[in-house]
Amino acid sequence: MGTRLFTVLPFFLLLGFWTSLGAQQQDWTSLHSEVLGLSVDVKIYGAGSNRSEKPIVYLTDGRKLLDNGAMDTILNLTRKGIIPEAIYVLVSTIERVSQKDLRNQFFFCNPDYLRFFETELIPFVEAKHGSLRSPSERGLVGISFGGLNAAYFSAKTNLFGNYALLSPVTYPCKGVIADISFSAGKDLKILLSTGKNDAERYVDELEKTYRSKGHILSTIETNGQHDFENWNGQWKHVLGFLLTK
Repeated sequence: MGTRLFTVLPFFLLLGFWTSLGAQQQDWTSLHSEVLGLSVDVKIYGAGSNRSEKPIVYLTDGRKLLDNGAMDTILNLTRKGIIPEAIYVLVSTIERVSQKDLRNQFFFCNPDYLRFFETELIPFVEAKHGSLRSPSERGLVGISFGGLNAAYFSAKTNLFGNYALLSPVTYPCKGVIADISFSAGKDLKILLSTGKNDAERYVDELEKTYRSKGHILSTIETNGQHDFENWNGQWKHVLGFLLTK
């Protein structure tokens, strides 16, 4: 079920400017998507020098991650040399004008959201940062319902070779387990995480399914709940696994 990347199309509306805050970062850029029929905000960290040599990690729920301190933790781990350098692409679910959160629309096994990544987002981002990466140089991280989205992507596209599903919640898309079972993808690196006090418990079924496919798998359980305090304590393990060859 692999899919192909297509040529960058000339319908992006680009807004934003470059700033420097320790690591180079891009201010929120609004990408108008013909596929989705709306604009999606994107923010990029860690370009700097040797940008064509760095892997790229895409993180959905980007604005929430930023507002809740995830990038502070990630950049601090990078500065200390605890995790390898990478380019991070925060993909927001918040519509800029209305401030409506579109995460359910995007994340519940939406083929249009996948096509947005394939034909619009990834070609735009990676053309700006050296060249198109191979799947092994590209990762996707999702939390909660974003973990469902990552699971769906892992079954439906060959765009990514590396996935992290943090406290994934899969019930809104019951067919995703079957989709993974019948997928053609091979040798993916997949990290599954949860918290000991997380009320949402969907990791076990995903773990069994991914193991049956022969993927490279890591699972972690930390002392926490279904919240950013727990997830922010997992970045060392998550990104250490995704970014280490």
